[in-house]
Amino acid sequence: MLPVVQVFRRDAPGEWWPEGADVFQLLWCPNTHWDPPSPQADGSPVVEIRWRQAATLPPEPSQPPPPVRHEDDDYGFTPRPCLLAPVALTDFPYPRELPPSLQDEVHQLVKETGSDDEGGDIITRVAGSKFGGWPTWHLTEPCTMLCRECGAVMELLFTVASDATTGITVGRWGDLRVFSCPADIQHGYEFDVH
Repeated sequence: MLPVVQVFRRDAPGEWWPEGADVFQLLWCPNTHWDPPSPQADGSPVVEIRWRQAATLPPEPSQPPPPVRHEDDDYGFTPRPCLLAPVALTDFPYPRELPPSLQDEVHQLVKETGSDDEGGDIITRVAGSKFGGWPTWHLTEPCTMLCRECGAVMELLFTVASDATTGITVGRWGDLRVFSCPADIQHGYEFDVH
């Protein structure tokens, strides 16, 4: 498992933090797994989420082991060391998920901002690694993830996005998304690559 991202609560406050945790860590096996255990996504790394307390972290991070297999530079899951700058943003659901009365207004705003290039827009699909917000649906129609424990509609917890600035590549330049149950974070996660 390689460390991909570590976020402190002070840098990304929100309702997604479990009680007593102030550090979020996402690790993954950097190899593509075509038949991973559930709830992992086919054709993706196997992901592990850790919620920790900053006081229990070692003073110096340990050096992760090199991956067993290296993917091509433009395809794969080997992160490069970098720092992320937290920025508070608001994004909105995919327009078809909005009430009909708002859909026209959002489409007009997208048109006015000139952000509808190549089928994407920066208003309803804020790119980048992020806590919360709304998942992008640039490859498929929107779908609902259901909690395997209680059947609740899961919410986007975290996105690891391909990004030239950070050097992170997710598969074929996509996003790895982590969904969690709003009823109880202990119900586990659903992962997908989009």
